[in-house]
Amino acid sequence: MSCREILGFDVDGDGSQDAGTFFSLSGEFLEAARVLQARPRGRIGYSSAIYYLLGHSAELLLKAFLYKHGRTIKALKTDGHDLQKLAFLARGADLPETVKLEQTLRLSATYRDKDLEYRTRKGKRFPALSLLTEEIGKLQSAVFDKL
Repeated sequence: MSCREILGFDVDGDGSQDAGTFFSLSGEFLEAARVLQARPRGRIGYSSAIYYLLGHSAELLLKAFLYKHGRTIKALKTDGHDLQKLAFLARGADLPETVKLEQTLRLSATYRDKDLEYRTRKGKRFPALSLLTEEIGKLQSAVFDKL
């Protein structure tokens, strides 16, 4: 049995991606980040995996919002993993200013440049995990209200 058969859709996609699927998957990444945060940290005091999961959750939430507001799957793929661009587009699509994205934007360059997936020796600055997690949780609620 191939992956395609297990997943139930073809490699190019079957058109089943929509705001709901983006939203649902974003919740899985957010929950995984929360589970890891509850565990003891490694030697270096932060976890790239947690930041990656939170960044990916934010990306999918913003894409869910944008898709619901008319952006195509093709355009969202072109937008890539740039949280700053996605946040800008979401604001333009009327994501309320009350939904804060300060912590998400602090993570944006590191997430976009894949520095969370491939460890480097260059210095990085990260938002506080608790603040970032809280912010993404509020983003999740706001996006849910708009779906």
